[in-house]
Amino acid sequence: MATLVSNWSSNNVSESFIAPLDKRAEKEVPLGNDVPIIDLQQDHHFVVQQITKACKDFGLFQVINHGFPEKLMVETMEVCNEFFALPAEEKEKLQPKGKPAKFELPLEQKAKLYIEGEQLSNEEFFYWKDTLAHGCHPLDEELINSWPEKPATYREVAAKYSVEARKLTMRMLDYICEGLGLKLGYFDNELSQIQMMLTNYYPPCPDPSSTLGSGGHYDGNLITLLQQDLPGLQQLIVKDDNWIAVEPIPTAFVINLGLTLKVITNEKFEGSIHRVVTNPTRDRVSIATLIGPDYSCTIEPAKELLSQDNPPLYKPYPFAEFAEIYLSDKSGYDAGVKPYKINA
Repeated sequence: MATLVSNWSSNNVSESFIAPLDKRAEKEVPLGNDVPIIDLQQDHHFVVQQITKACKDFGLFQVINHGFPEKLMVETMEVCNEFFALPAEEKEKLQPKGKPAKFELPLEQKAKLYIEGEQLSNEEFFYWKDTLAHGCHPLDEELINSWPEKPATYREVAAKYSVEARKLTMRMLDYICEGLGLKLGYFDNELSQIQMMLTNYYPPCPDPSSTLGSGGHYDGNLITLLQQDLPGLQQLIVKDDNWIAVEPIPTAFVINLGLTLKVITNEKFEGSIHRVVTNPTRDRVSIATLIGPDYSCTIEPAKELLSQDNPPLYKPYPFAEFAEIYLSDKSGYDAGVKPYKINA
């Protein structure tokens, strides 16, 4: 059985982490020079125009001069690195007892350390990463007490980070509202009720050509705010069927649009299909803030965007039902929403 990647070191890749040939990444992937980089200190209307275009054309972009405290970004990255450097017995406190340390439904808010992979026919392979995940909203005492006790500053730093991350992400959603012609605050309800912090640790890999840090996928939520400081993230340009590397920019955030937003916009905005590749010499940590609907939500295209010329492309569906399909069916990037597509 696969265990946490950060708990062992080897010159060889265990068989359970070897990806099928058709899933592996190409050795050479060009840098995506066209990935939008948006300065949020520019004229407000110009920023809205840039974000709207990026959402239509890419589903992914980077933002700079965003107002998020840079010192807090550095402190959070440092404390997350410290967590994954802890002894195995300390990290194992956050693994489910009596079960494989694997991601499973239901997605609980309390902290959990797990590995992730793909089920293919009767076989399963795992990604070369460990993930620490926990809810961040609302920040009540019971939730925070489930977070790691070590490093000693983790809870304080992660709480501050979560507040700032939500503030910036909700600001991004308001920019998106303006671009769509929706009222400001359209998403400030049960559609953004769940906020998760996922810290992914990718150790150095002795054979990057046979492994994946994360397979190609859409995020299933509404929108993701990602902090990264090393290369590894790649995006699929669907129209060309080519992967590009997303260059890390110090103090920038990557914004990923998820499948849920693609459905709500009735495909006016594109989601981002992305993956992560491994590195033979460097370990990498990324911090993702995922904001999405409460599990009790019904998801459907926004009625304000529909017309006789723009009929709904999806029928309403329960988000909880979608989430179960999304996590279990890897038959296609958009497998989670295929059952709800009208005239698919």
